Amino acid sequence: MITIDGGTGAILHNGTSINSGNVVQRKYQQITSTNDLASSGAFHELSTDLRIAFTPKFANSTLTLEFFASFYYPNSTQLQYCKFYDVTNSATVEEPPSAGSRDRVHWVNRNGQYDANDADSVNMMIFTAASSTSARTYTIYHRTEAATARFLRSDGDAAALTTMPAVFSVTEIAA
Repeated sequence: MITIDGGTGAILHNGTSINSGNVVQRKYQQITSTNDLASSGAFHELSTDLRIAFTPKFANSTLTLEFFASFYYPNSTQLQYCKFYDVTNSATVEEPPSAGSRDRVHWVNRNGQYDANDADSVNMMIFTAASSTSARTYTIYHRTEAATARFLRSDGDAAALTTMPAVFSVTEIAA
């Protein structure tokens, strides 16, 4: 049970003080499949299976959003982009400042074109203020210039066939 000490104002979990920087809570989604998750075109939700419903315990906490997934981008040198998205508020989380017509994203990549086994990974993390204790839902948005990125499974030659997870987490850290 989380409470506030009336004398000191300290945050208590089952009577024990939660110090600044300690993890208050963590939620995650991990998806795996023997089917690939294909993604191409304009910004869209990568998968509803990656959604995380999250209610911060404290408005002054910091939230850490992290996403990691391997993918294949066969024979393509086209750019692709990824960002954290707040479904509840229909907004990019901690959207970077605008600079002309540049995409405002948390990750961008261009693979080298070699063969159908061109593998790489999305590895992104941001910090954002909780700002309130209202429930919200976070997810991952992805887009490509035109080629198709394939997550969760490769379709390359037999020597390079793989399956791999996609992992998304939200961690609340005490102020």
